[in-house]
Amino acid sequence: MFIFQWLSQLLSWTFTQLLEVYIVILCITTRLKLSSPEKNKTLIRSIRITNELDNLLQKDAKAKRISVNALILMIMSRYAEMDRYNERFDTVTLRRKSLKSILDEVEDENVIKVAKQMGTQIPKEFLLFWFKKANLESYLQYLSLLCRYAGFAEYEIEIEGNEYTITLIHDMGEKWSIFLKNLIEQGLKITSGIMSKSDISANSVLVRFHPS
Repeated sequence: MFIFQWLSQLLSWTFTQLLEVYIVILCITTRLKLSSPEKNKTLIRSIRITNELDNLLQKDAKAKRISVNALILMIMSRYAEMDRYNERFDTVTLRRKSLKSILDEVEDENVIKVAKQMGTQIPKEFLLFWFKKANLESYLQYLSLLCRYAGFAEYEIEIEGNEYTITLIHDMGEKWSIFLKNLIEQGLKITSGIMSKSDISANSVLVRFHPS
């Protein structure tokens, strides 16, 4: 029982702080993208690297089936959009397997509690500051970035008439599905006043709602 209580506490502060850091990072990233009028312009810059580093880049680029230039651009973009903020905010990085192991030892009600707390804290203030509006559009932008950079899940959205369907696919197990379900339901309610319905499985979350 003690270990379960300890893991619950660990989730409630360490994981919550981790998500809060990612919220800040992603909002800053999006703001930088939206506020840069010359983001599509390019320039040529020469740098000197060691043979060892060049060989590593060549090897990884070949494995990814992309050019070395494309790989370097990916690395630099990730630094500009995330890693330099990670350094500032002392972000903690957990392996997916480690996070899943923690979640598996926590009672469902505690997972739900943390998820709802995070859903409530997500960000009307951040959305207003970075997107200049707190509504469905800005929340969906936030959710897309959260999945893309924080690796929460594979994210898809379908819109048919006035019905929205968000599909999240992951490999973290049912506890993670429970977490995502409550995080999104609470986030939609707080930021957009939308009541949604969700279906979950061990590796997926399906969220449906009508904005009006």
